[in-house]
Amino acid sequence: MTDTIIKVAGVRFRENWKVYDFDATGTDVMVGDKVIIDSDRGLGFAQVMRLRKMRAPAATEKPEEREIELSIDGEEEDLTEEVPEDASSSSASRQAPKGLGKILRKATKEDLARLEKNEGQEAEAFTIAQEMISERELPMKLIRAEYSYDASRATFFFFSESRVDFRELVKDLAYKLKSRIEMRQIGIRDVARMIGGFGPCGRELCCSAFLKNFEPVSIRMAKKQEMVLNPAKISGVCGRLLCCLSYEYEMYDEIKKDLAGMREAAGKERKEEENRIAEERRAEEEHRIAEERNNRKSVGSSRTSGGTNTKKAAARGPAPNRR
Repeated sequence: MTDTIIKVAGVRFRENWKVYDFDATGTDVMVGDKVIIDSDRGLGFAQVMRLRKMRAPAATEKPEEREIELSIDGEEEDLTEEVPEDASSSSASRQAPKGLGKILRKATKEDLARLEKNEGQEAEAFTIAQEMISERELPMKLIRAEYSYDASRATFFFFSESRVDFRELVKDLAYKLKSRIEMRQIGIRDVARMIGGFGPCGRELCCSAFLKNFEPVSIRMAKKQEMVLNPAKISGVCGRLLCCLSYEYEMYDEIKKDLAGMREAAGKERKEEENRIAEERRAEEEHRIAEERNNRKSVGSSRTSGGTNTKKAAARGPAPNRR
């Protein structure tokens, strides 16, 4: 069975959004083109960010998983489907793996005009929703309003520290906008991703520039990297710990482990050297004490022999005067 090469395009639905793979087989698109895609949520606008070719998995291989849908609830879930096992037929060989969204065509002038119209409606819908939220004094912060391709559905993204009862708000918005209304509560990091901005490093926020998912970040990472534990210095514009703390954490962790091993080896070597020096000093001290003891014995014996000779001379009396 021969392998089938398919054309896959990475597209982005909105600025600062994640890039998702779609089947571009049979369409003449280039990076930067505006396209119309078909997903589980219906037709939509997107922009091509990358192009690549992918080998369609053969029937004997393990099915490969691909991202197929965009999560707009701020939690970025990865929906995957397995590739059909029967890739031998000509119809299957021209298709991307099952579940991979399809790029229908390049956006026309009419599509771009509709997109511009939708953007105008989004600004108007945002203002209307913001006024309704203020009137009801709901504990929520409206972040963005988005319309679907045919403007039949309006999605509102908001942030709140607690659960919000927005049923009456949805009814009023549906009556006012004449569209299906969806309310999506997102986290504070997703708020920063959508709004964008610059971090304390002076560069564009990682979450809005290239991060695909939010990795867990803990204060232990800052401690491991010996950073100043000042909340103002280790927190991003979202108020949470900087995402970049996780970039070099593994390297620092490995270095710390290596340094710990080196410190242990150096400490062991230093201790052995100290023991050796202490043993030498102890031996020298013992040798010195032994020499002093021997010297004292020799001095004592010489004194003893000198005293005996004096006693013998005194016993014999004075020597005769010889003339």
